[in-house]
Amino acid sequence: MAPILVGTSFAPLITENLEEKEMKIIKDKEFLRSIVYQIDLLNTVGGGVSETYVDIRKKKRSSVISVWAAGVNPESFKVVLHQNQLTIFSVLQSQENPQMAVPLFNRIFMLPPQIDLSRIEAIYKNGELRIKLPYHDAALHPRLIDIKQL
Repeated sequence: MAPILVGTSFAPLITENLEEKEMKIIKDKEFLRSIVYQIDLLNTVGGGVSETYVDIRKKKRSSVISVWAAGVNPESFKVVLHQNQLTIFSVLQSQENPQMAVPLFNRIFMLPPQIDLSRIEAIYKNGELRIKLPYHDAALHPRLIDIKQL
């Protein structure tokens, strides 16, 4: 049986060994890049989401949806139009496994009938995704309908 040391603390020795190992790990920059990416991915999987801000502005000839998402690459944005439903989302792709992806955010907009669906365009500039929704010409210029009498 090993002798029991009374009044001796091993905490300083353990702490010193951990600090030395942590310093060696931190010096490995490739490890840091990898772990930061994994933490970001796990944060998203664990319920963390990208901070997104969406602003919708109505103008004379169109409406504009502006989306700001912190830390989201322009390649991660997707804009899908199906009938009168516009879906804007972003996906975080794993660099190690391209088949693994995690959604960062998802917004769905039901477009009104005055939007000309064939002329919608999306532009990314300086961290902002801007989707221009032009109105039909008929929506801009009302016309009087003649009433026929039978």
